[in-house]
Amino acid sequence: MTEQTSAPHFWALIDVLPLAVLYKEQARKAVFANQAALRLFGLPAQQNLLSLSDIQQLPLNTADSDQPFSLLQNPLLLALSGTELCQPLSIAGQKLMLQSKVISLSFTLHSSVVISLCSSSLTQQRLPAASDSNQLLAELQEALAFDKLISLISTELINVKASKLDQHIEDALAAVGEFCHADRSYIFLFNGDGSMMSNTHEWVREGIRAHKDNLQQIPQPALPYFFNIIKQDLVFAVDEVAKLPPQASAEKQEFEAEDIQSVLCCAMQAEDKLLGFVGCDMVARQRNWTSNDLRRMKLVGDMLANALQNVSYRQSLQQVTEQLQQANAQLQQQAHQDGLTGIANRRHFDQHLEQELQRASRHQQQLALLMLDIDFFKAYNDHYGHQAGDQALQQVAQLLQQQCRRQGELAARYGGEEFAIILPGAGEKECHTIAKRIQRDLKALAIMHQQSAVSSLLTLSVGFSSIWPTQDHSADRLIAKADKALYQAKAAGRNSIYHLSDVVTS
Repeated sequence: MTEQTSAPHFWALIDVLPLAVLYKEQARKAVFANQAALRLFGLPAQQNLLSLSDIQQLPLNTADSDQPFSLLQNPLLLALSGTELCQPLSIAGQKLMLQSKVISLSFTLHSSVVISLCSSSLTQQRLPAASDSNQLLAELQEALAFDKLISLISTELINVKASKLDQHIEDALAAVGEFCHADRSYIFLFNGDGSMMSNTHEWVREGIRAHKDNLQQIPQPALPYFFNIIKQDLVFAVDEVAKLPPQASAEKQEFEAEDIQSVLCCAMQAEDKLLGFVGCDMVARQRNWTSNDLRRMKLVGDMLANALQNVSYRQSLQQVTEQLQQANAQLQQQAHQDGLTGIANRRHFDQHLEQELQRASRHQQQLALLMLDIDFFKAYNDHYGHQAGDQALQQVAQLLQQQCRRQGELAARYGGEEFAIILPGAGEKECHTIAKRIQRDLKALAIMHQQSAVSSLLTLSVGFSSIWPTQDHSADRLIAKADKALYQAKAAGRNSIYHLSDVVTS
């Protein structure tokens, strides 16, 4: 057999039945045979998946004449094709009753076939008789329905997005509540230390009153008996609320206020941590909870706990990732930012100038560089103090930053009291205009500098260079040219603008 041999949960349920059972899903090619059926047919215990060819080879005879069935009349083949049967037959002289049922569930696209084989000899061993087959098939149908329901819910919850988790959980509670014939199903989640719980999701049957809004942040002292039982036993099952023990008086009062007659809650755990619980109530009638009810509720609790934990992990991972990205962005900004002035530092300047050189060369555009130096800044520091000097550097830096308005323009602190501005696409005339505007705006700040030899206010000397870069041009070459112009501006008496070929004094 090439089909996957790992049995779904429903197969495991069938496999331990004492009655011979065959099961086939329309979507699968193989037929599952439980251990009782394999013993009946004399097949190996590990051969629980049979092909239709295997089925044809089974020794099935008519009950009256003990003759082999023809291929067209083979009751197993007919049943597996979807024909519901109740037919006697014989296997190796043993008289049996074959009963088959086609199971179609409203929430699945495919039907399934369950076949039971019961004999009088089995009856003598106190195992299910033929008269019990209908009840057995009904129980198997219910088990199959729940198995399929859980599979569908699990599929919806695997890798569910956080934004859709609440809706999927509510859909799951509705499906489970309807299936279990409950009046209300819900989830409660505990806070971090388990001292408080809140009703986070709720489904109620039509005509049943909802209580979710009133069941928020319930402290442990309010329902001490319930808190203790659910944490200790991980299950809280009450068939009849009226018969709760005296120590559960608070719980009894709360349940009666909510018109609850029976209640079943199962803990939700993830990595040995109690997250909360899933539960259901009976309001319209009292109910004795069965082991199947408990098993199913536990299964739902495990499934929802995994979904909640997975979403929590993904959210935590996303949060950590975002924090790392923000931290990296801050580090990168800090690495590119001058600590005192807040504008670009020398490292960022060097990288940006190289990029703009390459871009200007590719697009055959001009590129300009302004070098600026605060006049007589050492004297300013000596007279006004370093704190005042730092404030002056910050004011000048912000003034220069305001001049950078277009893409690619960058103001940077080049070193000490020296600054630089990169101006993509700017020619000599535009550079001169910007330099004049900078000197004018600095004058408007009216930063006193009584120790200056050129003005009573703080001033700047500016040198600039504008080129049409080619592949032969380097950043060092452009810097050297602008720096030489700045040297000439300072040599010309400071508070000047210089472009090698001319000098203008403010």
